[in-house]
Amino acid sequence: MSEEFYPPAIRRGDTQYGEGYTEKLFGRLNKLDSDFSMLFQQFIHGGLYDRDVLPHKTREFCALAALCVTGRFNQMRSHFTAARSYGATDKEIMEVIFQMSPYSGVPAVLESLQVFEDWLEAGGAMTGYGK
Repeated sequence: MSEEFYPPAIRRGDTQYGEGYTEKLFGRLNKLDSDFSMLFQQFIHGGLYDRDVLPHKTREFCALAALCVTGRFNQMRSHFTAARSYGATDKEIMEVIFQMSPYSGVPAVLESLQVFEDWLEAGGAMTGYGK
């Protein structure tokens, strides 16, 4: 099993989530399947997340909206961290969640807000698969 890392993915991940997070994430994936880990690194963190077409804060707002609408609430925590790392305010993050009311329904919005409140109470601590 390889401990290989794709440098652009590590750089982007360190910027978004804090130093060391993506090495832990990819290290865990490497232990499971190093080929999948490298595909993930190159396509997501070193590929899509590293494009400069959209501002990174906007990209994180898109991620938060999609996670709310699809009910992937646990994943939202890492994207709260990433959004803040790109300059998003708490008010902007909450507004993205509020705007999902017509698309995901009020229960999903309320659950997203609960996850956001919990994240705030934890000091905005980074969580996710790489913790």
